[in-house]
Amino acid sequence: MRASALLRGRAMNAALRACALALAALVVGGCGPSEADWRSASSWSLTAVAVARAWERGEVPTRYARRALQKAADELAKGPLPEAGAPVDELRQALERGDREAVRQLVSELAAR
Repeated sequence: MRASALLRGRAMNAALRACALALAALVVGGCGPSEADWRSASSWSLTAVAVARAWERGEVPTRYARRALQKAADELAKGPLPEAGAPVDELRQALERGDREAVRQLVSELAAR
């Protein structure tokens, strides 16, 4: 085999490896949560706090607040930080018990995060 053919082969292998590494980096980077995922999670968290505050003040019916908090907890559980759904579900449970003091406390904790 001629030296030029060996060099082309090595250069091609190096180029293929570099291309494969770049593609792998793109794939791995694309697997993480997107900015839109984070915005959605933030929006659901803010929605949960707003609904709970409105319920605590008697401005929205329990049935509406329960359904909105359940939806927020479900969506957060599917998002980039799945454990964020648990505190919202805890908030929903306090609401179902009619425990306005617990809702007030949980809202304060959630709003501080």
